Amino acid sequence: MYRSKRLYSLPVISLSDGEELGKVQGVLIDPEAVALAALILDYRKGLFREPRLIPFEHITSFGDYAVTVKDSGACERVNQSPHLAALFRRSPRILGTKVLTEDGNFLGTVEEFYFDPATGKINGLELGNSLLNNIMHGKTVIKGCVITTIGKSAIIVKSDAEAISREESPWSETAKTVKETGLKVWQQTKETTKKLGESLYKSVEKFTGEPEEPPLEAPADKEQKEKPENTSSGSSQQDNPEDTPNQKAY
Repeated sequence: MYRSKRLYSLPVISLSDGEELGKVQGVLIDPEAVALAALILDYRKGLFREPRLIPFEHITSFGDYAVTVKDSGACERVNQSPHLAALFRRSPRILGTKVLTEDGNFLGTVEEFYFDPATGKINGLELGNSLLNNIMHGKTVIKGCVITTIGKSAIIVKSDAEAISREESPWSETAKTVKETGLKVWQQTKETTKKLGESLYKSVEKFTGEPEEPPLEAPADKEQKEKPENTSSGSSQQDNPEDTPNQKAY
């Protein structure tokens, strides 16, 4: 498999004379064949400038440094081929296109696609929703055999779970470990902060606190304490003859 993004800005070299014909600016996709139809070379837009294409059948190989062709005759203007001219006007874009299943479920957006360098057939779509999601959970890969339609607004695939897989991100396990460690640290921090707060409160209370007041007595207890005093006072009054009225003197 060959990654589509590796193509961009690669030089196209003629094997017959070693001349660079241009750099890859884009690709033409044949939606009916679900395959690469041609490479679009860089060009300046203008009145007398036409886009130049390298039809797939003229490509010798896809390398890491360059794309090679047999000779400079492999480079064509758009209008030289009615089929390629029609594709150039209506060729759908794959990168950045939404992918939906036949039953209307959204799977993601195409971030990369793979093709067979021998046939040009698209044999895989790499989906993603966001950079963070890709880092945390990995990327979803869909096999090219389930693609039914490549349109301008969406790519439709069969609802085939066996053809949909997920590439685990090398960071997913690390992110999981970091999350668990973070939760443990947070719990420990909460407990330490709570203990520190309680200790600080006790220290402040001890430093600024007033002496404790005796507890209030219940009315019944108070009467019990006062009762013996009243009895003693009454007996002393009876023993005093001066305080007893109507007492006869003998």
